[in-house]
Order: sequence, then C-alpha cells, then structure tokens
Amino acid sequence: MLLATSLTASAGEVEFVGADNSIATQLCVAVGTNHRLTLIKELTEHRISRSIVANKLTCNDMPVPQFAKKFGLHKTAGLLNIDFTTDTSITDIAMTENTQTIVISGSR
Repeated sequence: MLLATSLTASAGEVEFVGADNSIATQLCVAVGTNHRLTLIKELTEHRISRSIVANKLTCNDMPVPQFAKKFGLHKTAGLLNIDFTTDTSITDIAMTENTQTIVISGSR
C-alpha cells in the first residue's frame, strides 16, 4: 500500500491512522512510521524541507520533536536532527500482543 492512500503507520505497538488526507497529516503519518525512506519520500513528494517539518509542523497538537520523543521515534528524530539526549527517563518494557491505534492529524 502506498502511504498517501493508506495513511497508516506503525511504530512498535502504536498504529497511526490519518484523520484526513491533508499534506500535513501525510507528513505526520510519515514521521510516525519511524522509517527514514518513507519520510524522505514524503518530504520529496511535497517539496518540504526537514527543518520545516522539525520546526513548524505539529502532529496531534504537538511540535514534531515532542511527538517523536513521546512515541520513541528515534530514526525520525535522527533524520530531522532532533536531539533526544537532553532528557532521561525510565520505561518499563513488557511484551504485549495489543496494538494501540492513534488517529493523527497535522497542522491546520
């Protein structure tokens, strides 16, 4: 499936589903894939720079750096030059079969 038509992405146990077909939402879903090539494809297709996404785009009312950090999108963060090293947290990891679905929308 193509990202532009399916508008879904998965990051671990979280599945991101696009709320609409806007460019901002497509970019947010690409951010949520945590897959460098998918994000690069969307950036190229819409002729949007990495810095614009990192500094101007909001996903679910969060700036992209906060969104990426909240969902542990380290590959996305690396591509967008977002630094996670300034914060320390402890996360309990447990094996689960459940997938959480989150509806995602971009800037308006």
